Amino acid sequence: MMTRLALIGGGENAASFTTVAPRLPNLVFVAVVDPEPDTAKHIAVSLDASITANSLDGLLDQHLDAFDAVLIFESSGSRASLAIRSAEAGKHVLVASPLAPSAKAAEDIISACRSANVRLMTGHSLRFMPSQQEVKVALTDGKLGEPGLLRIHRWTESIDQSSTDDIVMSQTVDGIDLAIWLFDGMPTEVYAISRPSYVQVHLGFADGGMALIDDARTLPSGDGYFSLSLIGSTGAAYADDHHNRNLLFRGGGPNAIETDQGSIHLTSQLQEFVAAIEEQREPAANGVDGQTALQVAEAAVASLESRQALRMIGGSYELV
Repeated sequence: MMTRLALIGGGENAASFTTVAPRLPNLVFVAVVDPEPDTAKHIAVSLDASITANSLDGLLDQHLDAFDAVLIFESSGSRASLAIRSAEAGKHVLVASPLAPSAKAAEDIISACRSANVRLMTGHSLRFMPSQQEVKVALTDGKLGEPGLLRIHRWTESIDQSSTDDIVMSQTVDGIDLAIWLFDGMPTEVYAISRPSYVQVHLGFADGGMALIDDARTLPSGDGYFSLSLIGSTGAAYADDHHNRNLLFRGGGPNAIETDQGSIHLTSQLQEFVAAIEEQREPAANGVDGQTALQVAEAAVASLESRQALRMIGGSYELV
């Protein structure tokens, strides 16, 4: 079975998709949607896709039967409407993280996909990094015991003056999803602090486990650094991207030296998405996972604004 994909947006990721496509024999890109015709044509040529359109509606109107699923990499503000429109047209949906601007908007996407009986996947890329996969396997196999303390650190380039709320909702949400995935449950308490271009989120879990997630947008150069450490009741694990990103200190500010780990995580995501479609099952990192991460991220934003912790009470977070 061959799954035919339409890429919506994602111009900056076009090179990655070009690298990934030949590695997936049961997947083919057939269409590209971008408001700029020249951009759409350029990406389509790189993916060997025969169809271009300036909008999703235009693609559906003229080529409804030409594709089976969509990959939505447009700006987060438009993802919900694009996902719902795709589901209503009977198309399976993979949406880049964050799934939607809010947990409520995510619920609308989930409802639309359920009503149409199509698969919905959230592109939480951190789950699909090989190092994080190894940590999850070690937990599942009992090598680390019960997770106790998780530390996630992310350092990205300072490219704008993003508000701390924006950092939480656009970037920290992926670390939150990773923590929920590793602890296999939602946090019972959420607390967050910040300073300009920096956010720190504390999560408390029911069995006494804790997670500390910090995001800093202060890297002078380079496109990012990530590390994770997890201490369990019988073992510990550490994962970072030093094989991908080396930090050089030689006086003055540090520099990030790129060595590139490729697009393994994107390959794994697309493999899982296509497998879920073929097997008619929920994909890993599904719509509910995307909504859950957004719910916790919104609690972190509420904590930043109130300078108080929030606790899970009756299925929602409330100030304590």
